[in-house]
Amino acid sequence: MNLVSCYLKLVWQGLGLGGGAAVGDWGRNSEENKVLLGIGGGHYVPRHMDIIKKTGAWVGHLLSGYSLLMEEPVINAASAGGTWRETIKVAFEATKLAFPGGEILAHLDHKSFKSWQRNAITGFLEEQNIKIGKPSDFSLS
Repeated sequence: MNLVSCYLKLVWQGLGLGGGAAVGDWGRNSEENKVLLGIGGGHYVPRHMDIIKKTGAWVGHLLSGYSLLMEEPVINAASAGGTWRETIKVAFEATKLAFPGGEILAHLDHKSFKSWQRNAITGFLEEQNIKIGKPSDFSLS
């Protein structure tokens, strides 16, 4: 069986299309409605993955640091150029559509950003009314 066949089989079974129960069924009214929007980190986003493994939080989008194109500001962090704002906004909107009724929390990999980048991103998230979560915020209550 080749790699593509393995992936298709995994998706088929994961969605419950083979007659078995689906693995992970989004239930907007359950207690497990926290959805992670990971921002920053390397290719495998280890800090976000750690939260997911430990808490069982749902995953909206994982935006590694290199996918956020940022130009260093001349005056202050809010003036940072690049397409990073659009990237975050589109990921958030798509996550909202995919998880209706979910509590979407952005999690920043603080160590992967310079301070001006962190300030620009957190300021933008606050402007957009996107909640920022710490790892403990993703644990089930």
